[in-house]
Amino acid sequence: MIVGLTRLSTFSAFRHRNYRLFWTGMLGSQVGTWMQSTAQSYLVWELTRSALATSLVTLVFSFPSTVLSLVGGVVADRVDRRRLVLVTQTVFLLQAVALTVLTFAGRIRIWEIYVLALANGTVMAFDSPGRQSMLPSLVPREDLSNAVALNSTIFNASRVIGPPLAGLVYAAVGPGWCFAVNAVSFLAILYSLWILRLAPAPTGIVRTHLLDDLREGIAYVRGHHVVRTLLILVALVGTLAFVYIVLMPVLASKVLGGGPAENGYLLGAAGVGATIGALGVATLRATRPGRLIFGFGYAASAALVALAFSRQLLLSMVLTAAVAGCVMAVLATCNATIQSYAADSLRGRVMSIYTLALIGSGPLNAAIAGTLGNWLGADRAIGISGLVMGLAVAGVALRNRRLVDLDLSAPTETEEALPLTSSHAP
Repeated sequence: MIVGLTRLSTFSAFRHRNYRLFWTGMLGSQVGTWMQSTAQSYLVWELTRSALATSLVTLVFSFPSTVLSLVGGVVADRVDRRRLVLVTQTVFLLQAVALTVLTFAGRIRIWEIYVLALANGTVMAFDSPGRQSMLPSLVPREDLSNAVALNSTIFNASRVIGPPLAGLVYAAVGPGWCFAVNAVSFLAILYSLWILRLAPAPTGIVRTHLLDDLREGIAYVRGHHVVRTLLILVALVGTLAFVYIVLMPVLASKVLGGGPAENGYLLGAAGVGATIGALGVATLRATRPGRLIFGFGYAASAALVALAFSRQLLLSMVLTAAVAGCVMAVLATCNATIQSYAADSLRGRVMSIYTLALIGSGPLNAAIAGTLGNWLGADRAIGISGLVMGLAVAGVALRNRRLVDLDLSAPTETEEALPLTSSHAP
């Protein structure tokens, strides 16, 4: 079926065997990951009945990316990226097994959940830049933008299945089985990575000091106006847009009067919306990405504010889907635009800064969600985050007309990257 989809421009990256293997393996794994994430958050909520304690899971998971993602990018530029991701995915598997055993044994404690989340976050600081920077080795340059957008659908299509399934399984037999399914699901991506056939690619790294490599990546981003501004936008979205995800168990329980099943339905609706958003970006292949980014940024802000006022499950699901779709359109377009500029020898470091901007903003996101959720309630916290995000996006747009009007089809725009990409671009 996937091979048949390659006739459509939306799925052109599927023409390439390596990308098909990687994509299907990650999709299977991510379904399990979403089941664990959904069950884990609701388990903490049931054990504590505290919005702050629930948000701390996100904080401890994302904190290592704030500290280590730049180092992870340097590592991704120095080593074989496929082997790096094989190692990180294996460690994720072991973490899921530990969580499963502790839960079935009836010994799981809040601090153990936090420790395992911290371990996962530490590995993610190396896994994310490794996976992101591996994409250009799976497809030719003309399909890179499509591959990046379709890669976003992995995360989101799995959210259509994982959270609702987790909610049903949790309500029926408890969280332990959600964690067990996640452990098994990692076999899909490990098998796919094992059978990939990739040509060895030079990393382009010639320096021997890690700090020199790190400074080179940071200097490139600082000196590149478009990439720098896009990363600022990604950080703003990471800080403000995902407050609703952190507070979803609280929203489902206290605002909508539901339970773990309703929590799963809401997260599943977010997966539907985000998948539609990512597929839309894959289809459009926009040559004017700035207009897409800011337009969907405003729409996401409006949908967050509307979600704060909803008291009906079905309406909340529709609004959650709208938020997720708009946010994913913003992030997928930012990612594809950044990848179109980055040199392969710098790609791991550039994408590690992307990881820092998105996942590394999680501690602040969790702190905002937990503090406002405890103080004002989940609904008001979501509304305020949407309003502030809209103002922040507007501020970036007013100060960066060049990005708003960016035209990737114009030679004057693409030539900006030539000094760094002409000899290393995929």
